[in-house]
Formats: sequence, C-alpha cells, structure tokens
Amino acid sequence: MERYAKGELELWDLVDVFQWEFDTAVPEPFPNNKYCPNMRQLYYDQGLEYLKNFPGYPGKKILEVESSFDVDIDDWVFNGVIDLVMEDENGKLIIQDYKSKSSFKSKKEKAEYARQLYLYTLHVKEKYGRYPDILRFMMFRKNTPVDIIFSEEDLKEALDWAKQTVKDIRECWDFAPSCDEFFSENLCNHREYCDNRIT
Repeated sequence: MERYAKGELELWDLVDVFQWEFDTAVPEPFPNNKYCPNMRQLYYDQGLEYLKNFPGYPGKKILEVESSFDVDIDDWVFNGVIDLVMEDENGKLIIQDYKSKSSFKSKKEKAEYARQLYLYTLHVKEKYGRYPDILRFMMFRKNTPVDIIFSEEDLKEALDWAKQTVKDIRECWDFAPSCDEFFSENLCNHREYCDNRIT
C-alpha cells in the first residue's frame, strides 16, 4: 500500500506483488489459535481479497505516505509514523491507518485505538494549519473503513492519557511482569528466556 500510494506500483501490480512477497515479508509462524487452526492462510486470503477489490484512491489527493514526525509535548517528544494523509474532493483532511484487526470488540476498544490517531493530528495541525476532519482505520482484512469524526474533546482525552502515561513511566521503579498466556507464548520478544513465562 505504501509503494502504491507513493506511485512506485500500479494498481494492477498489487495482487502479484502481494503473492510474490508474502512469504518473505511474513517469515514468522502465526500464533496458535484454537478458533482458527490456519491463521496464516486466513490472513493471506483476506489480504489478497482486499487487494483484488482495492479501487485506489479516486478523488483523493495523497499528501503524506509513511510520514515520520516529532511533536513536542511538555518536556518530551512524541514520535509517530502516519500511514496516509490525504485530502478528498471536498477538501476534507483524512488520516488513514491500516489495521489487520477484523473489527473493534467494543466502543471502548475503538476509543483506545483512536488515541494513536488523535496524537497524529498534532502533526497535521502543525503542518497544514488545521486538524484533520476524519480519522480512519482501514480494517483491510474485512475491507471495512472505520471513520471517526475529529473532536477536540477526544484530542484532549488522548493528550491527557499520553501525558499521564509518561508520568506513570517516569515515576515507576518496579516493572513487574504482567503475564498473559497468549502474549507470553506467541508475541513477547523475551519469551525464549523469560523466567515468568507461562507454560
């Protein structure tokens, strides 16, 4: 998607490139899942289906692709990388973030994920002089866009959360493990040698 948005791939290249490069780009085995014995194949099939039906960005002006930025917040720096910033035919600014989740489990989970995009809006405001109109999660496995209309109140909540998180980290001296079986067994970078690993 990055290479297409940058003009490095044509629309008709996407399916072939995905098929050619999937195994190289995704070399690790997928986690075990009792509900889906072959998650790798499922993700492959759903990604392929998304690209087969992907229409491009008709009527959109691409402004930024995989754009890295730094924004000062209090006495620390927030660094982010935005998947896509674009402007639609009505002049609305849209931040788009690709997610491999099929959906959000609840409004609470969606709001927690939205904090990421709200913090990205600080860069958009700094660069374009206004906040984006729409924050979009593109759940590509299900080809489902989840749009959030920008709200200054929600931006404030995200900023307060980020500031409190930094404060909590700075004040914490005891980083006790918080073990979750799925994370511990499949995702943790230290799972091979962690004494607290759940077995």
